[in-house]
Formats: sequence, C-alpha cells, structure tokens
Amino acid sequence: MNDAAVETTEDAHLAARAADGCPAAFTELFNRYYPMIHAFAYRLSLCPGEAADIAQDTFIHAARAITGFRREASFRNWLYAIATNKSRDRYRGRARRERIVREWSALQSDTSESEPHGAAIVREALADLPPELREAVTLVYYEGMNHADAARVAGCAETTVSWRIFRAKQKLKNSCALRACRTPPS
Repeated sequence: MNDAAVETTEDAHLAARAADGCPAAFTELFNRYYPMIHAFAYRLSLCPGEAADIAQDTFIHAARAITGFRREASFRNWLYAIATNKSRDRYRGRARRERIVREWSALQSDTSESEPHGAAIVREALADLPPELREAVTLVYYEGMNHADAARVAGCAETTVSWRIFRAKQKLKNSCALRACRTPPS
C-alpha cells in the first residue's frame, strides 16, 4: 500500500473514532491537517487574519459534522471542501473588505524588500482574479490537485475547473504583463 493509501486509511480510522466521541482522534486529525488548510485558506484569501479565521471555521465545522463524514471521500478532500465553502461564505459576506485589501495591496506594491519584484506582480495579479478563478488556481497549482480532485473540492464539474484554469491563465498573463511594464524593479 502506498503512503497516500495508508494515510487515507489512517484518516478514516481517526475520523471514525472522532465521530464516536474520541477527542484525541480529532486532535490528531487537526494537528495533521491544520497547517495545510491554513496555507490553502491563505492562498484563497491572501490575508493572514482571514486565513486563520477560515481555517478555524473549517475545523469547527469539521468537528461538528464529523459524524456525517462519508468514508468514500478522503478526509483531506473533505476538509478542502469545507475550507472552500467557508472561504466562499466569508467572501460573499465581505465583498467590501476584499476591495479594501486590494486597495491596500496596490498602495503597498513592491514595498516589501523580502519579496522579489516578480512575486509582487504575481501576488497582485492573483488578488485581482475573481474568487472562483483564484480558487481553481490555488487548488491546482498551490495544493497540487488534479482537475478531478479540485472539482470535487470546489463542488463543480471537472470541465469547469479546466475552464477556470484556462481563463485564469489568460487573465494572469495579461495582468502580469501589464504590471511588469508599469512597475520597474526596485
């Protein structure tokens, strides 16, 4: 059995124990997956505080819904789906805040000495993507999922993820090219 299959089996066993009321089992799952979910939430929100809130909301929801976890799906993907939904919920409720974050990012462009010029351009271009395109890019390129797994997490068809990746690449290419022309390296 490969490492992924062993981990999936272990996760299912821990989830079953957690569903039966074993706090140590849920703690083990939390410790195993919190860093991954937090990093995913950060890539979706591009805001450290928002990422922490999304990750916390994800695990609160998972703890309350663990009895409904179907073991046909991987626990990892189940958490990704919860985190994706929590992110969407926060986005819908905080459109105004997203605008403020984008404005702040524009004011702060290239002021970070630790961030290379090209990375700042890509970060700003990602911030300008619509949430569903940024979500697809994050799942596929940052989280390393194939389009089928990303579709399951996002709750859409695999072809939708493929289309979103295609559109995101077009938008990122154009946005990065424009930003590179406008902002000289520091």
